Amino acid sequence: MEQGFVVWFTGVAASGKSTVAREVENRLRARGLKVENLDADEVRKNLSPDLGYSLEARDINTKRLAYMGQLLSRNGVAVLIAAVSSLRSYRDRARSWISNFVEVWTKCPQEVCRQRDPKGLYLRADRGEINDIAGVHQPYEEPLAAEVVLETDRQSPQQCADQVIAKLEELGCLAPEPEQQQVYSPEEEEKIKARLRALGYL
Repeated sequence: MEQGFVVWFTGVAASGKSTVAREVENRLRARGLKVENLDADEVRKNLSPDLGYSLEARDINTKRLAYMGQLLSRNGVAVLIAAVSSLRSYRDRARSWISNFVEVWTKCPQEVCRQRDPKGLYLRADRGEINDIAGVHQPYEEPLAAEVVLETDRQSPQQCADQVIAKLEELGCLAPEPEQQQVYSPEEEEKIKARLRALGYL
């Protein structure tokens, strides 16, 4: 059975974690891999809806994500995890549990994240409705040695996915795609056939 792996996307809210993870998911599925995309918000909503966003609660949620990633990857599944995972200790624990672990940092300036703000978190924080956003009210410890650093304010989701796939191939987690056979346009094919006829091959 082929060995699985875990790609762990970390970054502050609205930095592009889930967007890039979905793009990578599509690429992996197109290659015929078994893929599970564990978005931290979805896992939280379905497994522990009462869990808050304190550092202790984040610790519990990332521990659960790491455990699920460990189980799935050792059974040949390509696992994508998009989680703020604000402290390095959370991510280091996941790395220590998982054989093929690839940390991806979606690096993005806070002003750009605020402009995106698809869930309205920063707006709610400005209104004083919430006070538990990593990087604003709580620390966000930037990765020191992530396998991939994505500048999501400068790169499109497709370019970011290209970078992740390339790293997975480089690390041996993913077999490179075979080179595409050259394809000629109909006009080019006619020219080639005409040349071959003139030479007596057709």
